[in-house]
Formats: sequence, structure tokens, C-alpha cells
Amino acid sequence: MAAPASKTGMQLPVAGDIHLWVAREWSPLKEVSQQQYADWLNAEEKERWQRFRFAGDRQRFLQARALVRDVLGQYLQQAPASLQFTRNIYGKPQLQQQPAPLQFNLSHTRGLLVLAVAVDAEVGVDVEAVTREVEMLALAERFFAPAETALIKIRAEPEQRECFFRLWTLKEAYVKARGLGLQLGLDSFAFHFDADDQPQLTMTVANDDVANWSFVQLPYAEEFRIAVAVQSAAGKPLQVHLREWV
Repeated sequence: MAAPASKTGMQLPVAGDIHLWVAREWSPLKEVSQQQYADWLNAEEKERWQRFRFAGDRQRFLQARALVRDVLGQYLQQAPASLQFTRNIYGKPQLQQQPAPLQFNLSHTRGLLVLAVAVDAEVGVDVEAVTREVEMLALAERFFAPAETALIKIRAEPEQRECFFRLWTLKEAYVKARGLGLQLGLDSFAFHFDADDQPQLTMTVANDDVANWSFVQLPYAEEFRIAVAVQSAAGKPLQVHLREWV
């Protein structure tokens, strides 16, 4: 179970820093923890939670909301249940009436949840399990920019999976950071990797200043890949601080 919110709070990230909170999915969630986290939910969250038919989906949703509320509550020195959220017109969650310019984004895949926290910067995060069975080339040809599909195809077969998931997590993180939802087509921008194997963004159709974006990718355990996208006026290199929420 996560620690209760600190009375003194946690230090907010500084400019150019990203706090990345990871949590393994619980199985099963203790009844006392479930009751505590359920008490943190607002009416809309409780309604969504109760709509899930399967126990695993219900637990995953509850853990995700608890992670967000507990961590942000500690940063803001507020009780988890007191936090209020809103969404932009495309559905991206945001804090409402926050005392600090705190930005966050959540991603989860079966087995792992990831929360990215930044200050004064739009942030997006995506996590995927490379063990997932997916039709890589079919998905890339349908959704990726042509140059990205070609980037996968030129690799030897054992390397294609890693390349696919690197591109997939980068694209999802960027879309989530932009906060435009389905309005931003996955083929309207593209990633490639420079001589130092660092991700580089280019525009194919979308209109954006790529100089203001920074990206970080990192593995977690053997099976997970995480990508973080951050937009700031400075466009500085990112420092990611990995923390575990248990």
C-alpha cells in the first residue's frame, strides 16, 4: 500500500526534470486498501470504476486513480480525495485550481502503471510490454508514417520488435503530451534515430516546432519500454528521476 500523503509534501520537479513513478499491478488488492482508495474517488470516478465487469479491470482502474491522487496529493500537500480534475476539449486530464503549474500524464499496460510529473511543461508518457503479441508490420503500415515503417523493415527480424515498440511508445507519448487526442494522426509526424541512437522528431503534416520537444526512452525490467515526451520553451535535455510507488 502506498504511503500516506506527507504533511510536508514532496519537492516539485525543477525545470528540465521529470519525475517518473512506476507501479507494478497488485494481485490481489487487499480489501482494506481497496476501501481506502475507493474513498478517494469522486462521484464520476466511482461510477466509471463500478462499470467495469471484470475484477482485474476494476482493480487496474482503482490502482491507477490511487497512484495519481496519492502522488499529486503529496506534491501539493493536499489530501488525495480533495484533488479536483478536469479535461481539455480533447479529453486530456488536468488538475483544476492547482497552486503550482503541475502537469502529469498516466500510462498503463498489463502489469505496469507509469505516472510522469513535470512543472511548467506539457508531458506525455507511454509504456508498453514488448512481450505483447502484435502484428507489428501491419500496425506500422496502417498507422505510422511511411519512413517509420521503412525503418522497421530494414532491420533484421530479431531487431524489428524493439524498433517497433520504441517508435510506438514515442508516438503515443508525443500525442498524449500534445493533448489533441485523435485530432493528431499518427502518420502526421515521424521519429527516427540519430547517430547516437537518440530519437528525433520530424513533421510530415502536423504543424509543430520540433525544437521545443525533448524525448527520453528507457527500459523497465526486461519486458517494458517507456517513452516520455516533454514540451518546454527551453527545449532542454531531460533528466528523468525514476521512483517506485508501492
